[in-house]
Amino acid sequence: MTEVINEPTIFIGEKNEDPGKWYIENEALVNDKLLNKGAVLLRGFKMAGLTDFDKFVGNSISQNAKYLGGATPRKNLTRKVSTSTEFPKEQEISLHNELSYEKQLPEKLIFCCLLPSLTGGQTQLSDVHQVYNLINTEIIDEFKKRNGWKLVRNFGRGFGPTIKNGFGTEDIDLIRRDALERDIEIEIIDDRIVRTTQTVDAVKRHPVSGIPLWVNHIAFWHKSSFEPEQLKLMSDILSADEFPYNTLFGDGTVIPDDYIANIRAAYSEAEFMFDWVKGDILIVDNYRIAHGRKPYTGKRKVLVSMGK
Repeated sequence: MTEVINEPTIFIGEKNEDPGKWYIENEALVNDKLLNKGAVLLRGFKMAGLTDFDKFVGNSISQNAKYLGGATPRKNLTRKVSTSTEFPKEQEISLHNELSYEKQLPEKLIFCCLLPSLTGGQTQLSDVHQVYNLINTEIIDEFKKRNGWKLVRNFGRGFGPTIKNGFGTEDIDLIRRDALERDIEIEIIDDRIVRTTQTVDAVKRHPVSGIPLWVNHIAFWHKSSFEPEQLKLMSDILSADEFPYNTLFGDGTVIPDDYIANIRAAYSEAEFMFDWVKGDILIVDNYRIAHGRKPYTGKRKVLVSMGK
């Protein structure tokens, strides 16, 4: 077994080597690399398809997390495995920590590439401890002073997900119960439209190392993330609090655009990008590492599982 010095740490396996068996034998090593670098890539192991990956996940995730409150479509393939975000291939998926706005984040993400894209389609990663250190300190201080950040989402207005897409049901009683369990404020506009509000700290501490991390969707879901034409269309029809999503300071005040620009620049400066190879397995510490996806051509099939 050869370790290639790279970002993330890469372990090269044999063509017929079972990655699940290797993981069990080397779990302490993998966890050490995850703690110190945030991501581990297994390459060259036996990984023929969904069945192999589902078996690997069974060996490496003890408790699977649900994709609660997810913003983008994906298909569940097994109880543990789904497709990665099914987002238009022409568009980039910005860097983010999965479900950063939820009360409990998935601790670990595992991706598997069954079919790399023809061109593009790289996964970009950013160490959010480094991102934290790159953001202007006055911006971080302002989020602390203003009670973190607030996420406002609208379901059912036609520009974003439907109520069923967002909650998996249209039963208002079930939606209220779900929101209560997840510390979400909910407003029933009518039987077709629901607005949710979540207020979360902008900075989290790593559950093991304790280092400060910029873990949030502040830039990802800020209204400036919309394409200019789409933003103009929505602005002509909707008020700011009716947008499918928007982020504010925790006290409800507007986040200046130059703050968002500084945050995005920090992500970009910390970004590392790699091309997928068929059969690759990428293990990510979801607290430490933000991930995204570059635009691509051709077909691309990447699966994902999340949990702890």
